[in-house]
Amino acid sequence: MKKPGSTPIDLRRTLAELEERNREIGLLRQMSSLLHGCLTAEEVYAIAAEFARQLFPAESGTIWALSAMQNLLEPVAYWGQFTTGERAFTRDECWALRLGRVHWVEDPHSRLLCQHVSQPAVGNYICVPMMAQGEVVGVLHLQARPQEHLTESKQRLAVTAAEQIAQALANLRVRQALRQQALRDPLTALFNRRYLEESLERELRRAARKQRPFGVMMLDLDHFKGFNDKFGHPVGDAILGALGDFLQRRMRAEDIACRYGGEEFVLVLPEAPLEVTVQRADHLRQEVKKINVHHGQQLVGGLTLSLGVAAFPEHASSPAGLLRIADLALYRAKSEGRDRVVVGEALM
Repeated sequence: MKKPGSTPIDLRRTLAELEERNREIGLLRQMSSLLHGCLTAEEVYAIAAEFARQLFPAESGTIWALSAMQNLLEPVAYWGQFTTGERAFTRDECWALRLGRVHWVEDPHSRLLCQHVSQPAVGNYICVPMMAQGEVVGVLHLQARPQEHLTESKQRLAVTAAEQIAQALANLRVRQALRQQALRDPLTALFNRRYLEESLERELRRAARKQRPFGVMMLDLDHFKGFNDKFGHPVGDAILGALGDFLQRRMRAEDIACRYGGEEFVLVLPEAPLEVTVQRADHLRQEVKKINVHHGQQLVGGLTLSLGVAAFPEHASSPAGLLRIADLALYRAKSEGRDRVVVGEALM
């Protein structure tokens, strides 16, 4: 007896499902390729939102990212009609983050609704924790329309998309961390000489193009060898670390503070005229005397600075020229008794 075969309706449904799967796989590949080329988290979120609209055209969703302070999840991308609110929330307000796994709510009247979901919920939903290298980086929330349900395939798709987004964010953080390590002095957390050379020429060109002033100061910690000899190198390192923190807290967002070498530092002050650069140098000279460095049972104070100042356009128009003039001014400050600011002179 002949077994009944599939109906034309069944075949059409199967073909439609296969076409949909192929479309989703293609979109996931495109999204993955673009995510790996992102240079900022904002680019990651923009691409994630764009592809989420195509992967989940019948659903609504939100992506929350863990804040820099590691205590709040903030909305960074939305799609669809029924978003779940724009407020930030803590980890404890999401069951997926509490449990460390996907949390699916089939009944919108369930007692296990996440607190960040609109009350009452308009449909069933899924929260997917975005994890990378064992750490939470965010949450992907996908919500069905009222009276509709998230299919198992849509849930799996949400998990795959969340994994790709989380991996892109993790890769971005690793690249940024490696770049910071390459450009930062590990002892003082200030930029290193390599970064100074890269940025000084760029900032000086910008100043020349806009016809704006530009200040540079080179400073040196007085009698640093004496501190090392008297208290030992660990205390010397603690002093340099404290000086690095001191300089960072007194810089504007656009300023650049670098450890030039040993106990010498260079500060770059975009759009600061000569008189302002001198005033800020003298303020640093006075304020540094208030630093007291604690290392174990030892307390070290009495720090002083010698500073040399150069400015564009008064003294030079090249990075090398400005650094040379600031260095010569610093040498004069040291030779004239230390604990002072000396303004450079244009080279003839």
